Amino acid sequence: MEYKLKKDHIAICETAFDSFTELPIESDLLLPDYCPDIVKVLKCQARPAFTKTEVNGDKCVLEGAAAITIFYTGEDGKLRTSEHKVDFLKTLELKTTPQNPIVFCTLKEDYLNCKAVNQRRVDVRGAFSVMVKILSSTEEEMISAAEGAGLQLSHRPTRSSELVGTAGKKFTVREDLELGQEKPPMDYIIRHNEKIRTTEWKISAGKIIVKGELEVFLEYQPRDEGERQTVQYQLPVSQMMDLDGVEEEALCYVRFDLLWSALHPQTDTDGLTRTAAGEFTLGLRCIALQENTVLPAIDAYSTQYELQQSQKPASLLLALEGLPQSWELEQTAQLPEYLKNPLDFWCETGALSAYIQENTLTVNGKLRYCMLGTDTDGAPAYFEQTQDISQEYQLEEKADDYLLELSLTAEDCRYELSDKNNLQCRCRLKADGIILGITPISFITGIKVDETREKKREMQSAMTIYYADAGESIWSIAKRYNTSISAVMEENNLEDEFLPEKKIVLIPMVD
Repeated sequence: MEYKLKKDHIAICETAFDSFTELPIESDLLLPDYCPDIVKVLKCQARPAFTKTEVNGDKCVLEGAAAITIFYTGEDGKLRTSEHKVDFLKTLELKTTPQNPIVFCTLKEDYLNCKAVNQRRVDVRGAFSVMVKILSSTEEEMISAAEGAGLQLSHRPTRSSELVGTAGKKFTVREDLELGQEKPPMDYIIRHNEKIRTTEWKISAGKIIVKGELEVFLEYQPRDEGERQTVQYQLPVSQMMDLDGVEEEALCYVRFDLLWSALHPQTDTDGLTRTAAGEFTLGLRCIALQENTVLPAIDAYSTQYELQQSQKPASLLLALEGLPQSWELEQTAQLPEYLKNPLDFWCETGALSAYIQENTLTVNGKLRYCMLGTDTDGAPAYFEQTQDISQEYQLEEKADDYLLELSLTAEDCRYELSDKNNLQCRCRLKADGIILGITPISFITGIKVDETREKKREMQSAMTIYYADAGESIWSIAKRYNTSISAVMEENNLEDEFLPEKKIVLIPMVD
């Protein structure tokens, strides 16, 4: 007897690489000519960012730079800053060659130390742990339908997120930032900080158009020796990338990243500095997924003949919800005796890590409350206090494994100071990122019916009475009695394959 098998493709995935690596930061930095000599180093901060995470064959290349800022007391007795860029390159050896790879990287600061070697040179030593996961995705053939030879198939409807495409680019935004007529002219920049956020995106004709907003905070020392000034700017950002084959209903993870920033004072024709030339290197990344429901055959039998089936264990990709979440933190600190006049306050995040257990995502990290001021002699002074942070999120779906790429941003930092030098610090933290689940599945890739081996039925009656337990599946009953599942469900007016309670089931015999 002839039989026909229908085959379809199913998108499967596997974790090709999952490990930690160390990213050392080791550099001797020379002050630019326009910076005064160092008297005392107050603080050093490093912000590493990847400009490229690329898989070439059996190697993964991590390329980027660390933006290093040194706060110090200059020979003029004033607070000064010096900014530096340290490039890094890390190549990871892979045991396999991933197909259509997606690279996920998460940075965690281990330590950072710096000291002045002389008045013009600073030695910086530190390390970041990098968690790297690489996903490989391919297509496999599966049996989706069969007819003839009394073939019966059991299907398992499964939600799947198929990788459609990835895209990324690096670009530079240049903007002259004017102080405004109400602000005094600038002498030098003390501190600047930038945040980039995605506001909207859309897909059209194989392209994705992404809009965002770059927030720039600038703090400077006026030329007339007055109080330091702050200015904030909102710069619109818009980019377009090719995403061939991506439909408008695709699920996209889109993110802007700040890779590098630099601000330099500019003097006008009147000899006054009322403008800062800003140069911001940004990255844009997009991962496009197509949500599908696949119907792989997971079991088969014939009511007439013996057969052999081949199964393939694999994993499916599952897009889980994103993480635009925020929460408030506060801490009380006692200011040290040497810090008499607080002038500047901000928050920094560090040592970020995350794990998922059952359906709970736990994000751990550290939050540093940073304060600049002056001591009893009026010289610049620095104080910081670190708070351990932890936050949990309940996920709607559970997976066998997870791929995470998270970021934690400190927003809306503020403080209150009581008469007893008690510092009440408050900060809003925003967690953002992508969570992909990996769920196991096994499906039939081939069926071979042996027509020389007919099945022998022990029961020859046209109808059999069966006493079923609650929760039993009609598939298992039909397979046991060598009949079709459709005949059993039709005979008993059943709509659900699983029985909700104990029940007498009539089992008709079919050829």
